[in-house]
Amino acid sequence: MRKWITGTALVAAVALGLAGSPAWAQGSGTFKYAEQVKLITMDPQQQSGSGVPFLRPVYESLFEKGPKGEVQPLLATGYKVDGLDVMITLREGVTFSNGEPFNAEAAAANISRGVKLGIIEGLKTVESASAADEHTLKIKLKEFDPAIIDSLCYTGGMMIAPAAMADPALDRNPVGTGPYVYKKEESREGEVRVYVPNPTYWDKDKIGLARYEVWEIPDDTARLNALKTGQIDAGNWLANPQSAIIDRTPDLKLIRGTGGLNYHIIISDREGTVIPAFADINVRKAMAFAIDRTAFGKAVQFGLAVDSYQPYGEGHWAYDPALEGVYAYDVDKAREYMAKSKFPDGFSFDMPSIPLYQSRLEALAGFFKEIGITMNIVPQEPGTLARVSRTTNYPATNLVWQTNTDPKFLALRYIYENANYNPFKAKPSEELLALAKAGLESVETEVRAPVYKKMAARLADEAFLIFVASSPILIGVSEKTASNPTVVYRYGEDSINLRGLKAND
Repeated sequence: MRKWITGTALVAAVALGLAGSPAWAQGSGTFKYAEQVKLITMDPQQQSGSGVPFLRPVYESLFEKGPKGEVQPLLATGYKVDGLDVMITLREGVTFSNGEPFNAEAAAANISRGVKLGIIEGLKTVESASAADEHTLKIKLKEFDPAIIDSLCYTGGMMIAPAAMADPALDRNPVGTGPYVYKKEESREGEVRVYVPNPTYWDKDKIGLARYEVWEIPDDTARLNALKTGQIDAGNWLANPQSAIIDRTPDLKLIRGTGGLNYHIIISDREGTVIPAFADINVRKAMAFAIDRTAFGKAVQFGLAVDSYQPYGEGHWAYDPALEGVYAYDVDKAREYMAKSKFPDGFSFDMPSIPLYQSRLEALAGFFKEIGITMNIVPQEPGTLARVSRTTNYPATNLVWQTNTDPKFLALRYIYENANYNPFKAKPSEELLALAKAGLESVETEVRAPVYKKMAARLADEAFLIFVASSPILIGVSEKTASNPTVVYRYGEDSINLRGLKAND
């Protein structure tokens, strides 16, 4: 299906709404946020996995998500999609913090660089980008993509100053159009990142702070103590003991954000190149049945998660209630599958882990041990799991999938031979390929939903993605932050919108 999709009326209306916001041009006070991962890079086109809160002060995307997930304007003011051609009108009068103009040439250079680097999944469908005129960006797609504008709401649409793109130290010298600039001389590597107002910002009334800090505190207990003592105003958490403590502490509050983090295992080596057992569907199904998801949710995620058997959460347009319980815990059935596999005596394999996931993997290792499978947990540096998961260093990995992500990313992330998390280049089944193609043929969710429900069912059949538990995005905040009317949580992200944010005091 090829049709025009016009966002101009929507974004223009929203833009007019922004103009009526109160003015805080002189920004005062400090707001402190804590990330649960160490900073890896400040280059958004090299970023994968967690760490977006480090980027948002400096970089703005072409679009952003509203409170209900709707597309809103930011550096773009409108868009039209005609088949494989995407035309995006850009905001005029915007400059990067280094003085360079933001225009279609700069936007095209950013999209082109992102495509060349090949890390951002949302740009996988882009063939090329060019300037149609000074303030009109043209994107040519390889294939029809009903979620291309959504992709430009995140790192795929973040704009880096052209001169900065050539800086080999861009990972610590970010230059964007955002309301704040990075203060490298006041930041401390491995501890805190400091940001101050951007004097050239195009919408100065939205600068409400004199200083914004992002603290790097991977240890959950240390981050909790920082919140309790007022060292930080807010921070992000997974479903763990510390988030459960926040949830029942009177002067703290646990914010349950939009979307969910769906924890899952990926059998990367599903053709058995390194671990022959992983090519056996009976083994993979045995692993899926061996997981006691309810016990996992209670013991490891402290009641803050629900059992998961598919990529989507309840309420998502592609969610299929028929898949609930498809791999409900049944250790006897798991043993039966192992017995009829080619590996009845079991086998062992290595699984990468970061500290945040250690307890999760220890629980899973216990479940697998019950059916004769030994999973060796191999520690990785915090913040590196997504990167190592794109290599052939390990035959399996474990990640989270955001349940509000467009289903097209299932193919881009896991299914295609060149998918980011298919490092062994396993050839997908013809049925999965056909469904991936069909899912891109319409923009209408009522047309796409049956396709992606079939894809989820097929993924369950093939069992190389084993979904375990889904929890909401969790942000722990102080009582003052909870009552601060300027605190707005970004849709589907573990970060706060800095436009208009004011300090608590």
